[in-house]
Amino acid sequence: MTLLKCENLELGYEGRTIAKDISFSVDSGDYLCIVGENGSGKSTLMKTILGLHKAMAGTITFCSGFKQTSIGYLPQQTVVQRDFPASVEEIVRSGCLNHQRLQLLYTKEQKGLARDNMEKLGIADLAKSSYRELSGGQQQRVLLARALCATRSYFY
Repeated sequence: MTLLKCENLELGYEGRTIAKDISFSVDSGDYLCIVGENGSGKSTLMKTILGLHKAMAGTITFCSGFKQTSIGYLPQQTVVQRDFPASVEEIVRSGCLNHQRLQLLYTKEQKGLARDNMEKLGIADLAKSSYRELSGGQQQRVLLARALCATRSYFY
């Protein structure tokens, strides 16, 4: 079952093309690896799929009930993100926000999903720890657990 189709995408900034003629589809259960040199458009492609950046040309189609908000994205970290003053648990749970609609509190299911993802990544014991006090590798695990909360039912 196809979840995402990108056809003839052209990516760039300020009228300058950095990548073009990008076409691919992602089916349920697929793994997609995007490889390229620095500046070749890998992050721009992801930001375009996520709707954070507009394509210069081409189309992105979400299929089979798959939504843009179902994509978990783990970007490169900035210095500001490394110093974010929240607990591990708060950050992981925030991956569920796209699915919350108008709820003010996390549901029992969302809390369980966050806990399960923290356990899968070996960081459950860090739940109450401050994110900024973790090592770089631990911080990446926290962000991966958060991304898994955003993807929810599609990949595991």
